[in-house]
Amino acid sequence: MKLRNFLPLIIALPSVVIGAVAMYLNKISIGIWSQNIVVLIILGFFSYLFLKEKPKISKSNSFGFIVPITIILLFLTFLDSGLDGVHRWVSIGPIKLNVASIMLPILIIELWRILKILNWWYSMIITIAISILLALQPDASQTTGFIFPMIILLLSKANKSVIRYSIISLISVIPIISWIFIDSLPPIDYVEEIVLMVKNLGAVWFLIGISSLALLPLPFIIFPSKNYRLVSICLGLYFIIILISTLFGNFPVPLMGYGISPIIGYFIAITWLLKVNTKVFKLQA
Repeated sequence: MKLRNFLPLIIALPSVVIGAVAMYLNKISIGIWSQNIVVLIILGFFSYLFLKEKPKISKSNSFGFIVPITIILLFLTFLDSGLDGVHRWVSIGPIKLNVASIMLPILIIELWRILKILNWWYSMIITIAISILLALQPDASQTTGFIFPMIILLLSKANKSVIRYSIISLISVIPIISWIFIDSLPPIDYVEEIVLMVKNLGAVWFLIGISSLALLPLPFIIFPSKNYRLVSICLGLYFIIILISTLFGNFPVPLMGYGISPIIGYFIAITWLLKVNTKVFKLQA
């Protein structure tokens, strides 16, 4: 067994466990915090299986289904009952999944792939559409986390076009609008205020908790594969923005707070990073 195959689990484990311990010590129902633990173990297992799989020779690594699935799921959030006018979730029985938290990391990867092998305008149009849907939910955190990495990717292929630069500058206004019309949902102590809950356990717990959160985006910034450096850094930027935004609004703290969706999204991204670092995936010529 290679240690590398367990890295997604190892990196995600501290934040999830510290959050679960804080919830347990604060008498939060086991039915809540145990969900994070169970999903962590399941995803760690599937991530291990995926990473240990031998490379498969393929002329195409098309993930073309990601874009339509993301758009459909985002539209479905508006059909869900939502909460006080906020529509971020799709319900599967008793489970509510945050679509953006799950899909945006892999969508950023897919739009980068489109930029590399297909069409700049196609990627731009999708970026605008997704950004508007996120802003309408409304979700200022995910809107900002998605747009700024995409601006960097789009600028990398703007080819000094004044028109392209102008359009990119226009979409940068969307996150500003999303923060102006930020939702008024009250915070939940074991979701948005989980860091405060950890802080109340003591200085040592707080320091370890903050360190565990800071660890999450680091692999994307420090260990990007040569051929995937830009998109890897953009994924790291996405997670940094999501983490920082929790300081300025009532947004879920990923992995540490209750919610399986951010765990799923993070595992998708970190598993992809480790996979491409083994040069399993190659861009379509």
